[in-house]
Amino acid sequence: MNYLQLCQRLVQETGIADSGPANTAGQVGDYGRIIFWINDAWLKIQSKRTNWHWMWAEGTGSLVADANTVTLPATVESIKRVSLGEGYLERLSFDEFADDYRVISAGNPSVYTVRPDGILLFNAKPTTTKTVTYQYYYVPTSLTTNTSIPGLPERYHMLIVYQALMSYALFDEAPELQRKAYDYFESMLGDLHRDQLPAITAPVSLA
Repeated sequence: MNYLQLCQRLVQETGIADSGPANTAGQVGDYGRIIFWINDAWLKIQSKRTNWHWMWAEGTGSLVADANTVTLPATVESIKRVSLGEGYLERLSFDEFADDYRVISAGNPSVYTVRPDGILLFNAKPTTTKTVTYQYYYVPTSLTTNTSIPGLPERYHMLIVYQALMSYALFDEAPELQRKAYDYFESMLGDLHRDQLPAITAPVSLA
């Protein structure tokens, strides 16, 4: 479902005898709240975890000669892996990196960190420009137009509707509807967790 269809489905789930808004732009009153609640629900779902599969992406940048920093786009929420073309580099926390690499010399980087301001910092300065490939999770995104489509798999789009329905029910002082929306939401959220989060690997016994 796209943004407009999600809003129309929310109206349907409220039980109101109405087909819903014909547009997501310029709405006020009840429709304005419906549109806000849908986008707010989408943002809340994205923010529940920082490592949803659907929020994974890959980007590239240039580490220029005699430099050891690469500025990341504002869309990057967190970095998962970094490569200069020959395997992944070792990652250190910013404090560990600052302690271990007080002086940055020329050479091929083998270690990196992410500065608090979101800049990649490497432990050496290459003598030629290198292509940096990084895997990352992006920041939550808003729905902005009628045809905006949430990034999570379509079979979970009703999660957005149920999350928004809880907001509607709270506003409308409808506790039974709120409980119904909560139950549906939690059931589907469990499926989303199993499907769209990294698997947890059990520790290997040394016995």
